[in-house]
Amino acid sequence: MIKNKKGKLVLFIIEVLLITFQALTIWLRVYKEYYLIYDWIFYGINYIIIILLCLPYGKNRFVKWIQLTIALILLAANTTFFYYVGYVNTVVSKSADNKHELILKEYKNMNFETVRLKRRWLIWGKKVDNLMGSSKYKAIEKGTYKIEWISVDNAVVTYQTGSKSTLQQSIFSYRSTDYISYKSVTASLTGKWFEKDNTNNYFMVNRSMIIYAKDGQLYYYNINDTKQQGVSSIIVTGDSSKPSFTVVLNSDCIIGNNGLIKTGGTITISPVTLKKSTEKIYFRQ
Repeated sequence: MIKNKKGKLVLFIIEVLLITFQALTIWLRVYKEYYLIYDWIFYGINYIIIILLCLPYGKNRFVKWIQLTIALILLAANTTFFYYVGYVNTVVSKSADNKHELILKEYKNMNFETVRLKRRWLIWGKKVDNLMGSSKYKAIEKGTYKIEWISVDNAVVTYQTGSKSTLQQSIFSYRSTDYISYKSVTASLTGKWFEKDNTNNYFMVNRSMIIYAKDGQLYYYNINDTKQQGVSSIIVTGDSSKPSFTVVLNSDCIIGNNGLIKTGGTITISPVTLKKSTEKIYFRQ
């Protein structure tokens, strides 16, 4: 039994603060879509609260039994929620210069889509995106995903969405929109782009047609095969006979009054694959 009044007061204040923190966390999640980056913090604090409830503060046996009963109920509830809901895979990836970070949270046992968070107040993250098609197949848990940082400020996430190796890709740009002032990435790419290390490989946009020359093979795409991601990248989708790849405008790209990238700007092309690959830099002739 704790006899010291100051000790009782300190423990009571700690418990009130912890309960307040938990209530704030729930409120932020429900009404503001702010998540704790690491869910173990929430469940760990619950266990501390349960331990504090079990401490004997007085001699009254009835009060002790009430405390113990409440503690046992909370223990069972917390453990159950931790097992079914709290099993979370969290990925934090940093850019090469450590100026940007990508945070992904995947709920293994729940049919929730994997969320992308933007860090707030050190331990919380604001939900800003979902990985589409990630609600049932858990790519992070199975290790069937890849994160690449292109041009330092673009995170490219390639992930599997089903057991048949169906790949999806999302590109998240951390670049200030002050650098670029155009609406259509594909239109700004009009012209012929050559791989910096091998000019036999090229990428060409001519109105509604896209040609991709890679390792002696020519692949043809329609403008409808492209999907813009953010303000500085597109995904060109192929099929069983031609590859899918990502085109990212590097930070040296400046858009002229004609809507095209000015001479000197470069792009990065990266294949949509989970295999180890190397993105290539292209320049326009």
